[in-house]
Formats: sequence, structure tokens, C-alpha cells
Amino acid sequence: MLFIKSLFKKFEEKSQDKIFSSIDDLPQWNWVQIHKTGNLAYLKKLDSYRKIELNTSSTLEQIWLDIYNEYLEEFGLSKEYKEILDRKKEIARLKNEFIMTDDRSLLNFIKIEELELESTFDKSETMGFESVVIGIEKIQKVNIKIKEITVYEYNNYIRTLNNSDNGK
Repeated sequence: MLFIKSLFKKFEEKSQDKIFSSIDDLPQWNWVQIHKTGNLAYLKKLDSYRKIELNTSSTLEQIWLDIYNEYLEEFGLSKEYKEILDRKKEIARLKNEFIMTDDRSLLNFIKIEELELESTFDKSETMGFESVVIGIEKIQKVNIKIKEITVYEYNNYIRTLNNSDNGK
């Protein structure tokens, strides 16, 4: 039994080496793919992501939560994301009120909030990750490899640019 535990531990340690574990090593490209698809297989260090299978194992879920918490501690929530959360809360509140009161006029307000939420998503997607990287390259006069820049590096560039814009 001890032998099996030691084998399992060695296997687990080897597989951990093949998984991104921090915003310091997770490429921003993988971060974006996880957000787009919900596929945690992008946490794996692979040579190619062309034929990637859906993976949402509990181990990857825990690693993702740790990485996301690390991101939130370092960078916090963006203004756009807070706006999205506020809209979702308002929609939930209105739906709850509709269920409690059966006031059909609330359906109009729910629809309006959902449309505004949709427009918030459209607005936030107007400049994709690749476009932002190109902008950073032009401003900073550096060459950035899209699949190599880490979440930490990318967001530090954004934070620096935002701070310099606010300081003008």
C-alpha cells in the first residue's frame, strides 16, 4: 500500500510540472482561452492546443481557483467586470421580484437590463487581447509573443498604461 501511495505521489508531482500554477507562468493567451471556452485544459503546458479536449477535473478546478484568486489579489476587479456584475445582480433582483409579485411589467425591465448587459459585453469585446497586445507593442516599442506573455506581465503593462493615462 505504501508503494502505491509513493507511486501516486510521484505521478502527481510529475503532472504538476506540466500545469501552469500561477499568474507568473500562465500565458495570457491561455487565460483568454479559459475565459472564452471554460476549458481548464488550457492550464496544461502543451506544445499545441489545436486538438485540445475538454477538461474540468477537480485538480484543474482547484488550480484555476488559486490562479484566479492570485489575479484578484494582485489586480482586483476591472471597472467593466464590476459593471457586468452589477447588471447581473439587478437582473436577478428583478427576476426574484417578478416571482414574488407576478407583476408582468417587471419583464420589460428585465429585458431592458439584459439588453444593456449584452451591450456591455459587446463594448468590452471591441478590442480583443491581440489588439491590446499590438497597442502595447506600439506604445512600449517592444515585441510581445502572444502565446508567451504571462497574465502577470500583460496586466502589469495594462496597469502601467492606465496609470500613465491617468497621470497626463
